[in-house]
Amino acid sequence: MSEKISDNKITIDLSKAKSHFRAEGMTVINRNFHFLQDENFMKVYNNLTNDEKEKSRIWKVHIFCNFFKHGLNLNGDLIECGVFRGFSSAVACNLFNFDQFNNKKLFLFDTWDGIPEDQLDELRKKNTNINKQYKLKENLMIVDERFKKFNNVIKVKGKVPDSFKKINLPKKISFLHLDMNTHIGEIAALERLFQRLVKGAVCLLDDFGVLVAREQMLNEKKWFAERNYNVCELPTGQAFVIKL
Repeated sequence: MSEKISDNKITIDLSKAKSHFRAEGMTVINRNFHFLQDENFMKVYNNLTNDEKEKSRIWKVHIFCNFFKHGLNLNGDLIECGVFRGFSSAVACNLFNFDQFNNKKLFLFDTWDGIPEDQLDELRKKNTNINKQYKLKENLMIVDERFKKFNNVIKVKGKVPDSFKKINLPKKISFLHLDMNTHIGEIAALERLFQRLVKGAVCLLDDFGVLVAREQMLNEKKWFAERNYNVCELPTGQAFVIKL
């Protein structure tokens, strides 16, 4: 490895690193990266990736899968708000054979028609192309294909929190993933769902640490602080909260 990464402040010589990982704004050196050596995880992951963006999410998906599995060991159902093409959940469902969990359901909430205009954060409003990728009709078709064998995965189309009225929300939630790219939508979800998380359940925030999601970070940090919760930010851009 002779590659070097440089800017005005830092130079990283990867030729001197015994191991390294580069993806999604991260350069990490001299770690074990055990998930990259997990043959079962890698097989499922590689079989499901459709594009380079999904390939680059491997560390994020590793974290997602661990909290998903943790939720399988607790009472309650699992919920994801902000699904896009369902990649992370699809990896987890296939990795852990979710169709065999007869007492569990996974609820997938998404508009599959972009972020609602009245929920767009100011930073995201500046990017006029932000919603184009989320409005593609093929997104829901990919989700349908990825979860067609999982009878215990429930897709709910519509705007959160209005779409919550379309089903009987589970009284107990063992894992909550928020990836809606809007603090307005995510806080609306938290207002309805966080109280339903069972003790020890994880709420995973996908965008909390990313600069474009600064409004999400500031508003959600405040929301959790008002309830005496700390948010643990991860280098992947994710963050998590454990229900007490």
